[in-house]
Amino acid sequence: MSYTPAWNARFSKPLLNQVIALVQRDQPAAMALINAELAPINEFHKGPGARVALPWLTVSADKTEFDPQSPWTRSWRSTLTLALDVGQFDQEMAQDTAQDYARMLDLILTTASAADWVTPLPISHETVTGGWTAPSAVGSVKEVFVEAHHYGVVTQTSVQAPILRVTLSVQFQLQET
Repeated sequence: MSYTPAWNARFSKPLLNQVIALVQRDQPAAMALINAELAPINEFHKGPGARVALPWLTVSADKTEFDPQSPWTRSWRSTLTLALDVGQFDQEMAQDTAQDYARMLDLILTTASAADWVTPLPISHETVTGGWTAPSAVGSVKEVFVEAHHYGVVTQTSVQAPILRVTLSVQFQLQET
């Protein structure tokens, strides 16, 4: 007997990879608009691996909530968390720098077109073999909304001085069959 899934939904995994690919692709243009002196984000994480070079961005799935009113399609909201750790020699400048990075990430996510969320994009990340994303189906991403920016001082064992973390909460509305 063969197995037939009820849904083709792919949930949050493609969104994580699309976010990383979009940041990798669009950060030079966004930095030119926000603050050309920002260091590019070259370190991207989806898990608790070792952090080497600031700034580093961790993208994680926070929650997926399903709509019980959509019996014929799979409708849901996925919330992703983007946590960017920022550090530098001048600690007094860290808050301003963190806010510039938040603006940059917000700009990249909110100006991405509908096609950007469903088109395979080049990506450099160890979890993506082949170097291209495998996005959600065409027409499935209905809305992308940055819910909040949060700022806080954190300590990392690999960094001697406290660093600032800017966290963006991003909600995606999706519908797949």
